[in-house]
Amino acid sequence: MYDVIIVGGSAAGLSAALVLGRFRRRVLICDHQKPRNAPAAAAHNVFTRDGTPPAELLQIGREQLRPYPTVEYRPAEVVSLVATENGFDVQTADGTVWHSRRVLLATGVRDELPDIPGLADYWGQGGVYHCPYCHGWEARDQKIVLIGGGKVAHLASLLAVLSNDIAACLLGEETLTEEERDTVNQLGVTVYEAGIASIEGDSGRVTGVRLADGRFIPCQAIFVATKPVPHSPLAHQIGCEFNEGGSVKVDVLGRTSVPNVYAAGDMASSFHQVIMAAASGLAAASGVNTDIVFGAPHDS
Repeated sequence: MYDVIIVGGSAAGLSAALVLGRFRRRVLICDHQKPRNAPAAAAHNVFTRDGTPPAELLQIGREQLRPYPTVEYRPAEVVSLVATENGFDVQTADGTVWHSRRVLLATGVRDELPDIPGLADYWGQGGVYHCPYCHGWEARDQKIVLIGGGKVAHLASLLAVLSNDIAACLLGEETLTEEERDTVNQLGVTVYEAGIASIEGDSGRVTGVRLADGRFIPCQAIFVATKPVPHSPLAHQIGCEFNEGGSVKVDVLGRTSVPNVYAAGDMASSFHQVIMAAASGLAAASGVNTDIVFGAPHDS
């Protein structure tokens, strides 16, 4: 019986395991090894590690767990989570069932891209991005195209300080509100409303957007509004409450609405940054350890 099983072995899960390992808690990390930022060449805004490849960050995180003998790491996907009288049964894809008193979900999200031919080909390392905080600097002084009607004004406002050559392409029947159109006009952003036929590129790098009417908008970077989708149904399966934005509802120590179930990382936050995920993992692990030592709030 583990003290806690952590489902997810990226920044949040590894950070949580480090905290718990240092308190000699018996921990199992089950990691599906499909991190959201795998397509990216580098992770940014990570204190002391800016520009480090995501895979290297995770490798460092796993290596730094080795001194803690109570922490185990397994490359396994959890497919079922069931509450029992004594805790939880956690089943992995190979049929193995593990038992734990508590569960910390750090399963993350994945980015659902608009269905535009060619867009996925340049996602991450080819010049197609979604986060100005993560990749805005790399697109500085370049020709930038924004995609996604509901986020165009927001993206333009953030990126205008980094480039003075920004265009926006709307999808299908997308429109801008009057306020959004005023914003992009003031920023000097040209808006194209013909729809998008495809994304074009050369040698692995995006070169521009082909509109439905045949026009070609050259660019070196594209910022697209993606739809974050939960990687795993486990939080729904176990009955966690969700916020209106789709993230799992947690308190400051990562406690969900389900007793002894905690959540951390992108699945439980609107701040989707590596360092924020790691911080939330630390907070959730502190919640787990606090509840082990002093008793969970629902037990008092």
